Amino acid sequence: MMAGAMAAPAVLAGGTGALAAPPRAATAGGTATPPGCVAHTSGGRVRGYARDGISIFKGVPYGAPTGGQARFMPPRAVAPWAGTRLCMTPGPICPQPEEGHGPSPMAFLTQSRPAPQSEDCLSLNIWTPADMGAAPDGKKRPVMVWIHGGEFTTGSSIALPATDGEALARRGDVVVVSVNHRLNLLGYLDLAALGAPAEFASAGNVGMLDLVLALEWVRDNIAGFGGDAGNVTIFGQSGGGLKVTTLCAMPAARGLFHKAIVQSGSESRVFTREMTRPLASALLAELGVAPGDAAQLQAMPLARLMAAGDAVLGRWVAQAHGDVWHMVGWAPVVDGSIIPASPYEPASRALSGHIPLLVGSVRHEFCMTMFSLEAEHMTMDQARAALAVNFRDAGGLLDAFARAYPREKPVGLMAMISAASFNRWNAVHQAQDQAAAGQAPAFLYRFDWITPMLDGSPRAYHCAELPMVFHSIDHVPEAAGTSQRSRTMAGRMADAWIAFARSGQPGHAGLPHWPPVTPGHAPAMLFDDICQVDDFTDKGLLDLVRAARKWA
Repeated sequence: MMAGAMAAPAVLAGGTGALAAPPRAATAGGTATPPGCVAHTSGGRVRGYARDGISIFKGVPYGAPTGGQARFMPPRAVAPWAGTRLCMTPGPICPQPEEGHGPSPMAFLTQSRPAPQSEDCLSLNIWTPADMGAAPDGKKRPVMVWIHGGEFTTGSSIALPATDGEALARRGDVVVVSVNHRLNLLGYLDLAALGAPAEFASAGNVGMLDLVLALEWVRDNIAGFGGDAGNVTIFGQSGGGLKVTTLCAMPAARGLFHKAIVQSGSESRVFTREMTRPLASALLAELGVAPGDAAQLQAMPLARLMAAGDAVLGRWVAQAHGDVWHMVGWAPVVDGSIIPASPYEPASRALSGHIPLLVGSVRHEFCMTMFSLEAEHMTMDQARAALAVNFRDAGGLLDAFARAYPREKPVGLMAMISAASFNRWNAVHQAQDQAAAGQAPAFLYRFDWITPMLDGSPRAYHCAELPMVFHSIDHVPEAAGTSQRSRTMAGRMADAWIAFARSGQPGHAGLPHWPPVTPGHAPAMLFDDICQVDDFTDKGLLDLVRAARKWA
């Protein structure tokens, strides 16, 4: 049972820091399937289930199947169905390569759920405090739409139990939605870059068009679940953050969301055909298909298509050497129409400039101890040699960080340097780019809280903030434990996300004053056992790291 089900937690009301009672007392008896837990949608009636005051709907279709002749085509609205559809279990996820961490700390910390795979994967899940079996209460709750990570290649709305929306919906009196969409070559094969027939013009961006369709579904249907279509926040982590950023650059998404949160997934530039063209060309060469015969791909067995995609992606990522373009792989593309330009270029500010932004990273991101506990014993010489692969003057860089952070071990310093070179640097500049538009505030954070699990060796690892944001530590005790220390951190962070979804301001009574970013300055809230605002004290280190990178 979730933490919020065992005790009625306080709910943040607005951006004032005031606390209000929960919307409804927890229902004795836990899970139930009341006949009145039904909603009317544009596709038809759906029936969910209830657990301790939260109505839950899973696997709700928002789009038609995308296989066969619909493969690589823009998504279509789901065909209406007769009767009432049971929506109590998650829908299939997009076909994807097997992903796993082996017998590693990461596999323990971020245990994932397996799920059936199908090209018929356009579905979403909803958690709402609204009592679906009673007369409408008239409330218009903030809506928080979660977009999963896994770059643009893997993952799903249910892969990580930490991102289950039940506890967040209960704590904040908000409606939480999570979305499945097309991934990898099924969502991002840029056939237009190769001169394929005109009907494939959108193939490189159909995964992003799926998300637009999902947001249109939210606009048209969420009132029936107690949500406010006029107050929608999109939020995502890692690859999900990249997708949130990309949506800020899409004309078709304008007006469908009103705030954006990017967690460890900042990138000011959407990818160009410098990346997408060689990937698409390599796939067609692997399959022996000419660009003019791209229609053959629609009739090809899915297994053959995916096997070729895995082979091509493997060769591409092997060329990475720190270059994010190669590390990401399949991705959307600036094509001049669906995505005219990157979101923070002057030409795009009409689309994204008015959207309040909350953006940040975690302190250690991909610390080597996530993959082997033996890395805890890394020496300074070993860290210097490892950093020299991707950075010039690795010794000087390491010494500079050691002076700034004398309590960090070599493996922690190496993790901070790697995080600073991409996630932290990009978060700062995404926030500053948004602030430069001068239309809406941008707020910056860094998650420094070190997990107590595995003696703290994974530190503030990539994904560590997820059970805090979703207030789901009871659902994933292996990630952060369930001590009072963990609960306090989860409450502070979840309340900041809830406050931002309500008002566009993340501050609340449990935090010190949180100032917005300005074009020339980037104060950040540091989430730790003692939360404090850092006045951009690492600017010099970020500049040093950026100058030392061996890639652009």
